[in-house]
Amino acid sequence: MGTETVYSLTDGVQVRKEKFGLLFYNYRGPRLYFVPSKDLLDPKFFDGQLKADELIKNIHAAHPWPLDWVEKWVGQILTMLENKGLINGQSIC
Repeated sequence: MGTETVYSLTDGVQVRKEKFGLLFYNYRGPRLYFVPSKDLLDPKFFDGQLKADELIKNIHAAHPWPLDWVEKWVGQILTMLENKGLINGQSIC
């Protein structure tokens, strides 16, 4: 995960907010993927407008967690979603 990277959904994938976090639906499967992120991730993040480092800063500002923990958590989530083919990252550097 690059901090100067934006992420968007892969074709055929939808995401929606649920009480537990996010639900990703892959029409190619069909498969469901649950991300227990509570209110930390908004589906709009995957519109490809907000950089990963901005997401990290926003989460860190809203919660008293160490920055390195937030960076690691966000990185794990984004890497997992990308490895499953649900999102695509694009560096804007």
